[in-house]
Amino acid sequence: MEIVKNKLLLYGFFSAFFATSFAIVVFTLIFSEGELFESLHFLYLQNKLGGVISIGALLNLPLFYLAIRKQKFPFATGVVIFSLILVLIVALLKGI
Repeated sequence: MEIVKNKLLLYGFFSAFFATSFAIVVFTLIFSEGELFESLHFLYLQNKLGGVISIGALLNLPLFYLAIRKQKFPFATGVVIFSLILVLIVALLKGI
């Protein structure tokens, strides 16, 4: 049973990673005129990359809610762990 919990935790972690990455890419492509990597670099230079990551992380809320509703607590734990890592990344980008 422990193996299933660890799998669900990893699935939650990677689902949150892909959801956040997808949202960041889509948001950047919609609101920028340049290429993706140029836009992300420009946002980094302007100290706005943390804000874009935070907006992308909003997609984790429905993932967490659905996991809790379906009582997939290890999956929800994986989403929360990834969200906490994002908090640390945003704090480092903002200069704490």
